[in-house]
Amino acid sequence: MRRVCASALAISLFTSQVAWADPNIGDAQVVVNDVKGTVGPQETVLRAGIDVFQNEVIHTGPRSASRVLFQDKTNLSIGASSQVTLDRFVYDPDPAKSAVALSIAKGVARFTTGNLPKSSYRITTPTATIGVRGTIITITVADDGTTTISVDEGVATVTSNGQTVEVNAGMTTTTVPGQPPSQPHQTATSATPPVSEMDFLLGDNALPAGPPGGEAPHTFILGATPLTIGAVVITAVIVAVAASSGSSASTTGAIAK
Repeated sequence: MRRVCASALAISLFTSQVAWADPNIGDAQVVVNDVKGTVGPQETVLRAGIDVFQNEVIHTGPRSASRVLFQDKTNLSIGASSQVTLDRFVYDPDPAKSAVALSIAKGVARFTTGNLPKSSYRITTPTATIGVRGTIITITVADDGTTTISVDEGVATVTSNGQTVEVNAGMTTTTVPGQPPSQPHQTATSATPPVSEMDFLLGDNALPAGPPGGEAPHTFILGATPLTIGAVVITAVIVAVAASSGSSASTTGAIAK
C-alpha cells in the first residue's frame, strides 16, 4: 500500500512539473529595477536575457519597467506597478494557426505587433477586449479596471459591454465597468505620467512628463540621488575655485620676480 501511495505521489509531482513546464515564448530585453515573473508556484526575478514563458505573470514594482521580445518579434513594454499575463503564444509556420494573447490586470503597457497576421493578436483587460489591426497600442488599466486604449499606429477594435468601436491612429477610447467604450477622441499631445515614466525608464524619452501617480518628482539617474548629485556639484565648485586660486598665486609670483 505504501509503495502504491509513493508511486501515486511521484506521478502527481511529475504531472504538476509537466503542467508548469510551459513553452519558452521570448525573453526580457530590458529590465529596470523590481521586475518578477511567476510561472505556476515559481517566482523568478527577471533580468535582461532571461526567458519568458507561456502563462507567465509579470509583475513590476514602483519605478520599475521591462521590455519583452517574443519569438515573432512582438514587442511588449511594461510600466511601473503593472501586472501582465502572457496567456497564449503559438508561433506556427501556418499563420492561420498562430496566436498571441495576453491580459493586463493593472498598470500600463505598450504592444507593438510582430510578424504574425494582425488577426492573431488579442489583448484583454478587466473591462475590454482589444483586437489588433495595426502596429502600436498603449494601454493603461486603473485599479478599478477602467482601461484607456490609445492607438499610436494602425487600427484597433475595442469591445466592452457587448459593443465595439474602431480606434484609428492618433485616437483614444476608454472603457469602464458595465459601460460600452467611449467614442474615440483625439489622443492628448502630452503623455500621462504612468506612460511618460515607462518611456523614460526604458529609454524611449529624455524626461518624464510629470510625477507618476501624484507622487513627488523622482530623479531618474542611475545609482544617484539628489544628495549625491549635490555633493558632486559642490566638490566640483571647490576644485574649480582652488585651481583658480592656485593659478592667480602663480601669476602674482611671476610678476614679483
